[in-house]
Amino acid sequence: MRVTRATDYALHALMYMVRHMTLLPLSNKVIARSEGIPAEYLAKALNRLSKAGIVTAQGGRNKGYTLARPPVEINLLEIVEAIEGEPLFAECFLKTDECDATASTCPIFGCWKEATDKVREFLFKTSLADVAWNHPDYCGKLMGRVRQPGQSLGHIESNSKNSSSS
Repeated sequence: MRVTRATDYALHALMYMVRHMTLLPLSNKVIARSEGIPAEYLAKALNRLSKAGIVTAQGGRNKGYTLARPPVEINLLEIVEAIEGEPLFAECFLKTDECDATASTCPIFGCWKEATDKVREFLFKTSLADVAWNHPDYCGKLMGRVRQPGQSLGHIESNSKNSSSS
């Protein structure tokens, strides 16, 4: 299974909600505009997250979305699987209809399963709170720094560019 752009949108929307907890509930349009996400795609993602018990939709005067649980209790694996609609890496990427191999009978599937189990474990152990407060985009804005595409976090340059070096 491939992780789609819908999951990216959902993760960015949820991280925005975490960083703006005092403003909840937030409307689909506010989140979409703030995160640069097409509102129609975000609406579909929020609907899936609501069905999965990750967010709660509120109607009435304070219409919008809130987190259904504290962000430390929401893990990335459940978010990905809620949006994608199926278990992450459930099958071998080479499997065809005729293949009945298992991890114990096929060395390729065995390797695949071992690697993907580690990814699943990492996503399960990583909370929404972890990524919301440690995401490079957020940390860069918070520290007044900008990460260039392809640049590691250890090489972020300050926007002010040490004026003493001139």
